[in-house]
Amino acid sequence: MDGVVSASSVWAVFWFQLPVLVLAIAVIVVGLAAIRRAHPDDVPRVFEAFTAFLSRRPAPTSRRRPRRRPKAPADQTYQEETR
Repeated sequence: MDGVVSASSVWAVFWFQLPVLVLAIAVIVVGLAAIRRAHPDDVPRVFEAFTAFLSRRPAPTSRRRPRRRPKAPADQTYQEETR
């Protein structure tokens, strides 16, 4: 009986997953209603709004590494000798 999953555990998983399923269906229905009611010019904006809401990505950042400045010599006598 170790390999057999009982019916009560299957139902427990179903009831725990039910709120997530209802939420997903609600988001899909609201999204489809918004797309159907929107003007054709506004459809891309609706998709952008849903994408921004669902992804919540941070602002894009530059991947370039900052340039390093050459370090100035700490010894003042070195600067005087080079003149």
